[in-house]
Order: sequence, then C-alpha cells, then structure tokens
Amino acid sequence: MMKLQDSTSAQTGSAEHTEFLLSLTAQGSGEALAALYEQTRISVFSYLLSYLNWHDAQDAMQETFLAVYESSKNYQAKGTPLAWILGIARNTALMKLRGANRETVRPQEYWDEIQVQMPEAAIEDRQILQHLLQKLTPEEYRIVVFHAVSGLKFREISTILSLPLSTVLSKYSRSMKKLKKAWGEEVHDA
Repeated sequence: MMKLQDSTSAQTGSAEHTEFLLSLTAQGSGEALAALYEQTRISVFSYLLSYLNWHDAQDAMQETFLAVYESSKNYQAKGTPLAWILGIARNTALMKLRGANRETVRPQEYWDEIQVQMPEAAIEDRQILQHLLQKLTPEEYRIVVFHAVSGLKFREISTILSLPLSTVLSKYSRSMKKLKKAWGEEVHDA
C-alpha cells in the first residue's frame, strides 16, 4: 500500500494528486481523506453555499466527505476527481433541499469566510463582491464559482449541473456581462 508521504510524483492540488488521495481513501486511509478534504474544501463549501444556507452547507460538507469516503472504492476516472466530489456535494445539497424546502441564503458568515480565505481583500472589496454576486441567479452563481474559483472546465460544469454544454457557456458569458455591467454601475455610482 502506498503511503501519503510517497506522493511526491504528483503535485499537491493537481488532478493526479487528488486521484492518488482518492485511491488511498478507498484503501481506508483517514490521513488521505483529511488531505483530500484540505485540498478541496474551499471549492466544495463554496458550491454547497450556492444551494444551501451557511448552517446547512456545513452539515452537507460533513455528509459529502462521508459519502466520498464510503464511495471512493467506486470512483472511476471520468473527468476530474474534483468534478466527481462536486457531484456528490450536489446530490447531498439537493437531498437537503428536498427534505427542508428551503431557499438559498448567503448570510454574513459566508462573506466573513471570504476574508479568512482571502485576507488581502479589503472590507470594501468584499462588500462590492457580495453586492455583485447577489446580482446572479443561483445557477449563474454556481457556474461562475465552478469556473472561476474551482477551476473546472465548462464540460465538467455541464456534467455536474446536468446542463448542455452550450447552456453552460451562454450562461457563463451572460453572467460575466451582468457582473461587468454591475461593476460599471458600481464604479459610476462611487
């Protein structure tokens, strides 16, 4: 059995490294699961927040990684491992929404977490970012976060969201135009 310390051939954060961590997780390695969590937590939590409120997203985060641990033996490389993990997160979020019939709310804690993740961002910058992102629909928000924050390719986003590739591309393009227009209004009003 390979050890986590032996993973020097794959760069941390790469798809190969994530697959390596998944293979060790499938063998029962809690250390690999912890490393996988650290590597993907920001992308997964941001995605869950696009569906759920802060508290439910935290619960769903735990459920997602429990499901990743339990399902890691069944992982087959079809796309990136992050896309596979985000698919599990999506299913977890949808089950929570069905059970609770709740709407997505991005409370102040979400924006405070951005400060933790991006300490160089000024308070004013975070407020502008918050204002701009609220102009997007939840689906547009997910597409932008998947591409801009998680670095997923549009084809992967299409698979995760069960949308045609052309729809994802057009929604991303419209979302970026919407954000640019909102930014222009923000700068003009300042």
